[in-house]
Amino acid sequence: MTEPIPVVFKSKDADVHGLFYKASTVKPLSMVILCHGHPGNNRDVLGLGERLMKEGFSALAFNYRGTWESEGLFTFGNSLEDVVSAIRYVTSPVAIREFDVDPSNITVIGHSYGGSTALLGSLNIPEVRRVVSSFGGNPSETARIMQESDEFKRAILEGFDQDNRDSGIRSLRAEELFAEVFADMDKYDLVRHAETLSSKDILLIGGWRDQWCPIEHHILPLYRALLKHGTKQVQIEMFDVEHSLADIKSQVADRIVSWLRRAPYGFNNQ
Repeated sequence: MTEPIPVVFKSKDADVHGLFYKASTVKPLSMVILCHGHPGNNRDVLGLGERLMKEGFSALAFNYRGTWESEGLFTFGNSLEDVVSAIRYVTSPVAIREFDVDPSNITVIGHSYGGSTALLGSLNIPEVRRVVSSFGGNPSETARIMQESDEFKRAILEGFDQDNRDSGIRSLRAEELFAEVFADMDKYDLVRHAETLSSKDILLIGGWRDQWCPIEHHILPLYRALLKHGTKQVQIEMFDVEHSLADIKSQVADRIVSWLRRAPYGFNNQ
């Protein structure tokens, strides 16, 4: 099996590290950018990098600033900027020449924390034609629930801080991280951005028993808002699991690949 190629690109003044999974076909299908969850890992997202490479798609999995080998500080705002930097990297002349990227046909896929990051980070970038949010939440809705429930707020903050410590993430304390969302709820509210997102093809994946991103608060409001604004294509897929995905990661990957192959902007939609 072909190994992914280590790459480094700039996000602001920091070096961001990633792995480029170059398509096994002579002419790649669309370019895919993979956004990991929190804390994620420094290899792949749901095994999609390797899977997409075999299916004929090229993919870039990268680590946000402050996570794993990437320099800088992890914040929600920085993560959104890092998505933009990753898109600019794969559409640069160097990447186009070296990896045969089609700069006009980009898909961004994110899981968990990466799901909302993928949607928000690609908002105003027309080259991003498709976005997949797998078990992703609406950051502003999470903040609103935190304001209503001290127990939920404590669980979220403690979980973030513990994950940061365990994974060596260079970050502010969780309370300071979420202060960024509280200070600008509109910026992080996916429903408020539904009109802009409606120009893209979107796949929303969630779990019926997801305790951290309940579909009633996170997925369904966005889905309905996208329909209200006349989205070109939005699909929703639900699995009977909690946020951890249990042992269905391969099934989620299967669904994403199937959707990519059927989406209008693919090269083999017949």
